[in-house]
Amino acid sequence: MKLRIALVAVTAVSAAALSAEAAPVSGNTTAQASIVAPNQVNATRALQFGSIAKPTTGSNTVTVASAASGAATPTLTGGGNAFIPTSGQAAAATFRITGTANQTYSVTNNTLTFPTAGANLTGIGSESPVAASGTLNTLPGSGQDDLFIGGHFDISPTTAVNTYNGTLSITVDFN
Repeated sequence: MKLRIALVAVTAVSAAALSAEAAPVSGNTTAQASIVAPNQVNATRALQFGSIAKPTTGSNTVTVASAASGAATPTLTGGGNAFIPTSGQAAAATFRITGTANQTYSVTNNTLTFPTAGANLTGIGSESPVAASGTLNTLPGSGQDDLFIGGHFDISPTTAVNTYNGTLSITVDFN
C-alpha cells in the first residue's frame, strides 16, 4: 500500500511539471504615436503706417489698429493738427502661426521699436493681437491662424521729417 501511494504522488508531481511546460501563450495590446505639426511663426505682412503729415501745433498719437484689413488709414488722436494726406496706405502686420489643431498658445512678447528714431517718435508700442479665427490663444481645427498686430507712436512739431524703419517682434509660446 505504501508503494502505491508513493507511485500516485510521483505521477501527480510529473503531471504538474508537464502542464507547466505546456505550449507558450502570448498577448497583444495597441500602440499609438501622435505626430504633430512643427510650431511656426512667420511674418506674412509688414506693419505699415503710411504717410503722416506732422502737426504744426500740439501732438498726435498715430495708431494702426490690429485688424485684417489689407489697406487701412491710421487714426490720429490728441491735440495736434497732424493729418493723413493719402488714405489707405496703412496695414496691420500679419503673422501666420502654425501648430496642431486646437492647440493652445500665448503671445508672450509683442514689441514695436524704432531704434533710430530717438526723440522723434515717442510713446512707441504695439497693439494687442487679433486672431483671424476670432479666437485668440487657440488654433482652429486647421492648426493654422493669422495674428494681426498694429502699433502706435506719438509725433509733434519737432518730429524730424524722415522715413523711420522699425521692428515688430512677437514670441508665441505653444502649449
